[in-house]
Amino acid sequence: METVFKFIPLRDRRDEDNFNKSLQTSNAPYILPEKYRVKYEVEEYEGFTDTFVIYPENNSSDLFIFYLHGGGYWSQPLSFHFKFFKNVSKELNANFILPVYPKAPSYHAIDVHKMIMERYLYLIHDKGVSAENIILMGESAGGGLALSFLQVLRDQGLPLPKQAILISPWLDVTNTNPAMIDIQPYDPLLNIESLGYGGIIYAGDLDPKDPLVSPIYGDLERLPPITLFSGTHDILHADILKYSKIATEKRWDVTLYTYEKMNHCFVGFPIPEGKEALGIISNIIRGNK
Repeated sequence: METVFKFIPLRDRRDEDNFNKSLQTSNAPYILPEKYRVKYEVEEYEGFTDTFVIYPENNSSDLFIFYLHGGGYWSQPLSFHFKFFKNVSKELNANFILPVYPKAPSYHAIDVHKMIMERYLYLIHDKGVSAENIILMGESAGGGLALSFLQVLRDQGLPLPKQAILISPWLDVTNTNPAMIDIQPYDPLLNIESLGYGGIIYAGDLDPKDPLVSPIYGDLERLPPITLFSGTHDILHADILKYSKIATEKRWDVTLYTYEKMNHCFVGFPIPEGKEALGIISNIIRGNK
């Protein structure tokens, strides 16, 4: 039987009922659903109630994937995410670390960066994991967060991960790139205005163009190698393409894989293009690029 993937558009966060529901859920601590724990072999990492791990099958790997999940900075990881996480961990025989950072509208960018910094430094300082054995990954909002986080690590003189892989990253929460308007009719998942509203709330007291919120406005030099995956039917492709062009001009170590007519975060979809992209990610991390 043919597998049919159902696209579910992001809820409009400007709607009062949706906003109030998000306010309530974001104020409560995240509880890992038991079905994810069992089906995808997820467990709390080192006693943290907000950080989770999927261990490799042989339980003896030096490779760590530090993954920042998407959801527009408002949503918790879904079943879709955990299935993808398990596939990545299995494909790479890696320890998969997932910090479930605090969410808007109750929390903001400063809160999020504080949490992921604490978990990253726990790996480095408390567990003695070499930064050379850490791959930073993120999708959507998590991809933008990853690029912001790299700038913070560099600016503070902290160990940088070996490389970063960003899937459909959200690089500018203002959503003001005019090229997005041309893509919008083809994007079944994201809406420019609704997503942008969520980004402004996430920024909190920061300017939405602060690099902690919108990394494309920051200093993007002297970062580890970065690989981007993007589909042309994703409004975020406009800024991903903009970043890639800047990187090419500046001769930064940034590689973009563009997939025609693919949607936001297609890499995690059960489709040939998603499987191909995962294979490329695997080869990059294994050094077979």
